[in-house]
Amino acid sequence: MSISSYRFQKAYRLSGLIFAGLMLVACTKEPENPAEAIYFGGEILTMAGEQPEYVEALAIDDGKISFIGSKLDADKLVGKATQKIDLHGATLIPSIISGVQQALTSQGATSAPNCWKDTTFTTSADVIKALKTALVERAKLGLGLFCMGYKADTSNPLATLTDADLDAAFPDISVVLVDASLQSVLANSVAKKQFSLETYKSLKNAMQKTDTQKIGLEVGQPADFMILDKNPLKDASLSLASIQITQAFSQGKLIPNAPKDLAMLALLDITAALAAENAARLKVDEMNAIAVTKATESAIAAKKLAAKKLGDAKAKTKESAQLNSKAATNAQAKQAAKRSNAKTQLTKKPEPVQAQPTTEPSKPREVRFNMTQNGKKMTPEDFDAWMKAQGIRIVPAKPVEAVPPVDKK
Repeated sequence: MSISSYRFQKAYRLSGLIFAGLMLVACTKEPENPAEAIYFGGEILTMAGEQPEYVEALAIDDGKISFIGSKLDADKLVGKATQKIDLHGATLIPSIISGVQQALTSQGATSAPNCWKDTTFTTSADVIKALKTALVERAKLGLGLFCMGYKADTSNPLATLTDADLDAAFPDISVVLVDASLQSVLANSVAKKQFSLETYKSLKNAMQKTDTQKIGLEVGQPADFMILDKNPLKDASLSLASIQITQAFSQGKLIPNAPKDLAMLALLDITAALAAENAARLKVDEMNAIAVTKATESAIAAKKLAAKKLGDAKAKTKESAQLNSKAATNAQAKQAAKRSNAKTQLTKKPEPVQAQPTTEPSKPREVRFNMTQNGKKMTPEDFDAWMKAQGIRIVPAKPVEAVPPVDKK
């Protein structure tokens, strides 16, 4: 090989190396908007639609979601400082604040206790006892129970309450128990059947949402999400408490004290359960109002009856008193009369007999008759008139009975 040929080949090789270097530099050029972190290698569930949708990769930048889509397109956002996080088959979903909390807040409800005053219980048996007490007034109406403000003592195994405990204690009536933190719900089988809700809808209802934030993972939304060790939609037999939350993020920052599992979610429609509770309270209030009205009416009727009886008794007493008074007065009068009669008989003196005056026979009035009156000789008619004027009546003499002759023999 001549020197010129050698020099040509060397120059050719050098130019090839320079070109390759330039190409390598071009290929490793920093992207215009590199992502802070890219998540891939698992099931990324966006929860943005009415049906489950999965993507291959998710990128975040400055606390917000900057990309969601295929892994190939996500690689274009890899910069020198980009963290590439392999999920190794785990499931990434939007953050859950609590389906219970969001439903209750939207309905204007609070976590204030509504079934008892003392919200701290030593054992699970104490909770069951309190629930049975709260159910007393509803049992006759066949109504269920929705209790808020329960404080679970996680440090005391005896105070741990489960859905199975509620099933054993209340096999025939709906019972829903909401933790005071609004992060967990216990419900028996009757409640789950009455207010059933599919897992996806339950998860979607529990997604974090603000006035400016939509439900689900979308570009431009805050990077609020959590990583689960299992996909709750792939195995319906999995209990929510068995699905562990390995990491939770708020605006792309790791949350150190995040919930450890999905027990905060109940696979039931909390909104429907709360609506049923409000309706139940109205029925109970109506029942109590009717009972109070009946009791009031009964008390008024009893009062009127008592007043009538009292009035009748007073009238009878007054009438009896009057009769007694009258009888006493009559008795006193009789006694007084007896005493008066006895006294009269003892002290009465015989009255002197007054001599009756002897009546002397009236003497006949003397009337002198003169046949001549006023110098005139009276006629028989004048005489008769004069006799009448004087009131003189001539009585014929009584004939004298003849005495029978005495027999001398």
